[in-house]
Amino acid sequence: MNELINIFKHLTVLNVEDEEEVRKALSANLSLFFKNVYEAKDGKEALDIFYEKKPDVIFMDICIPKINGIKVLKELRNNYKKIPIIIMSAYNEQEYFLQAIELNICKFLIKPFSKDDFLTSLKNAAKWMYDYTDEYKIIINKNIIYEPLKSSISYENKTHILTKKEKQVFEYLLKHKNCVVSFEQLEFELYNDSNEHKDALKAVIKQLRKKLPNKIIKNIFGVGYQCLCE
Repeated sequence: MNELINIFKHLTVLNVEDEEEVRKALSANLSLFFKNVYEAKDGKEALDIFYEKKPDVIFMDICIPKINGIKVLKELRNNYKKIPIIIMSAYNEQEYFLQAIELNICKFLIKPFSKDDFLTSLKNAAKWMYDYTDEYKIIINKNIIYEPLKSSISYENKTHILTKKEKQVFEYLLKHKNCVVSFEQLEFELYNDSNEHKDALKAVIKQLRKKLPNKIIKNIFGVGYQCLCE
């Protein structure tokens, strides 16, 4: 469990559930792992909060008012293929299950679910985002291994330890691997505001690159950065 706390402590989650008592109970559990827990009581509110807050993980009931979970899932999957979405349902109906599977969900939880099922869903979300091995390691390229729980990168028989901000930047780039991430996205991730931090960000990237092999982090001129992984 401590491994999962360390993995998610800088991330955010959206909890979509129309029953307030159930929603609050799940949010209390999620708050043990995530930096921020956002709540939505229906599908419309879920989409509004998602587009505003851009949470890293979503727990969502299927049977929610205004826009049901399947329709919300379809809309999100049009543009957000990689975000882990855990679908919850009190109804063990094959129709819901098959529709959700077709829309590439991370996990399907039947309510009420156990603590073990909940923790398994978090493990699945972690693997979904970062392609973890069972030992919580990430294979960047053939001979490059990142261990988030140790904040270490190992290659060529050397190990480098990342600072807190280097770790935040690197994991954000890994979560969006092979995609271009803008300066603005990284600034908000590190500093959580809209002020100008570009020089500070560049300094973090410069130090991070010293601990990585060449060409892992590519500078996209005037736009941002890209983490190149196999």
